[in-house]
Amino acid sequence: MFSRKTIVFGSLIVGLIAGLFISDATAAPKLAAKVNGVSIKTETLDAAISNFIENQKAFGMDIKEEDKVELRKGVLDELISAELLYQESNKAKLGDLSKEAEAQFDSIKKGFDSDDDFKKVMKEKGITEKDIKADIKKGVYINAYLTGNVYNTITVTDAEKLAEYEANKDKLDIPEQVKASHILIRVGENATDAEKEEIRKKIDELRQRALSGEDFAELAKASSEDGSAPNGGDLGYFRRGMMVMPFEEAAFSLGIEEISGIVETQFGYHIIKVTDKQDPRKLNYVEVEPEITRFLTNKKKGEKVSEIVADLKKKAKIEIF
Repeated sequence: MFSRKTIVFGSLIVGLIAGLFISDATAAPKLAAKVNGVSIKTETLDAAISNFIENQKAFGMDIKEEDKVELRKGVLDELISAELLYQESNKAKLGDLSKEAEAQFDSIKKGFDSDDDFKKVMKEKGITEKDIKADIKKGVYINAYLTGNVYNTITVTDAEKLAEYEANKDKLDIPEQVKASHILIRVGENATDAEKEEIRKKIDELRQRALSGEDFAELAKASSEDGSAPNGGDLGYFRRGMMVMPFEEAAFSLGIEEISGIVETQFGYHIIKVTDKQDPRKLNYVEVEPEITRFLTNKKKGEKVSEIVADLKKKAKIEIF
């Protein structure tokens, strides 16, 4: 179902995302599966599961113990799917893609502060450059195969997009929004009453200068202790629930171009200037058509890949240990 949130195509290739999908045609001490004679090691599966759990924790989601058996089955199934797609890509005569694979490897290395940091992370995860390059190669070939032989057959019609919009337009309401700038003077956690009073005097002086006509953005650039200071204190548009309550209440109570009194939050003392307001409204078709196109295209990609994998599984010799 279409939603306004950014929709990312969920790749089947979990093992490739994990950066630890290392299969080998030779015998391994412990195997999770074999796909047409190619081994998927248990340590590869374990690493992919661990990486998935870590990623979930980064988004504030924990995997329950009772769900881990099903998780293991699911990740193994996707590793098998990835191996089948890689084997299929090798039949497609895609040519030499080593330069693209090497460029991706270099890009990964550049994401680390130094070569030593890169090596440290590899050591911690128990992988080598050879492992990573093998992994990247699989991903490059699978993506090239899907792009050139699968995705190029996918189309989304205007009728399909309009139907998706009509089915979900009731969910496309945009609530009231405020565009505001602020100046923040921070108050230390252990600040004394006297220190707080001095800080309050400082923010009040800035407020009086703004009320007398000085440019609010320039005052913010020179004096605000918030990360928005270089942008003149501009926070952009926000809706209710996005800011701490005292700040939100003050911002939504102001008129356009109005400057607030001193607002105290856990961050310190603020003065707020509202620069625009938007009433609640519903997004129209033209506004969301590009996102609908992406959503439906990605949905069809997922369905097509699932069909291909299902067909490959029927023809493959898959052994699960």
